[in-house]
Amino acid sequence: MTNGIQPWMNAPEFTQIAASQQGGSRGAQFWGVQIDNQLNTIYQESPGGTWAGWMGDPWQGTPPVFDLAACQQSEGGPVALFVLDIKKQLWMIQQTSPGGDWTAWSGPNWNGAQPLQDICASQQGGDRGAQLWGIQEDYSLATCFQETPNGDWSGWQPWPTTTGDPTITQIAAALQNDGRVQLWAIDTDSQLWSCWQTSPGGDWTNWSGPNWDGAPLLQTIAVSQQGGERGAQIWGVTQDYTLVSDFQVTPGGDWSGWSSGSWLDAPNVYQLAAAQQNNGCVQFWAVTDNQVLISTSQTSPGGDWSGWS
Repeated sequence: MTNGIQPWMNAPEFTQIAASQQGGSRGAQFWGVQIDNQLNTIYQESPGGTWAGWMGDPWQGTPPVFDLAACQQSEGGPVALFVLDIKKQLWMIQQTSPGGDWTAWSGPNWNGAQPLQDICASQQGGDRGAQLWGIQEDYSLATCFQETPNGDWSGWQPWPTTTGDPTITQIAAALQNDGRVQLWAIDTDSQLWSCWQTSPGGDWTNWSGPNWDGAPLLQTIAVSQQGGERGAQIWGVTQDYTLVSDFQVTPGGDWSGWSSGSWLDAPNVYQLAAAQQNNGCVQFWAVTDNQVLISTSQTSPGGDWSGWS
């Protein structure tokens, strides 16, 4: 327990976390990596509804996990989960139907990937499916994408680096609620950069930064699409482990500016994840500095937030 807050859903201690909206009749799904690198998961039985019990030891026979990322492969479609094992080799598993069962793992070195340091993934709009980014061993960025929703994947391609510093330590991406994806990156100086698509599934802008939208120096980030009248929302952990956030006031539009103080009076945290619950409301998770998992969710699409649980 931390600051009077019980661990969300009696969760075990996690070192890495990820989440994704699901299609079909379910809500969101959440994954956590335990201290021994085993993967656990829990899913929402209905959009915005109750959660099933924890599964795994490890889940789906996953190899020991170092990092992970998840996203839907199309609007309302099946989820793909990507993990890096402790050798930093890439694996992938996906649902056979929206909200349904899962295939066997594909890997190691899925899709011809080289060893990677960090990964992120996002659904796209337009004629494409999901897109995956990975930070390579030299800290340069590479990507591959689904050429059609739920379809085949392209080969890996280099991604333009930030103007000021070619080395990137962490990445996150999400739809902006208008079909276009936005990508963020933290460089080795803890500065935040961003670029975004000019059309759904289309081309990308140059990088904007450093310290995109006036961001403080950050050590980790998470992002999610929102429902309602807003676009995406980003959360970051400052160098003193304070949680801050910035959200898009309209889909694909202007940003609110970074929050001051601790967002929603959160305790000190160091790991983050967020996803829609298939009802337009976002759920957000954080691991505190003493490894307690906490969570909060929106009370309406793009609206206010509940207290921490």
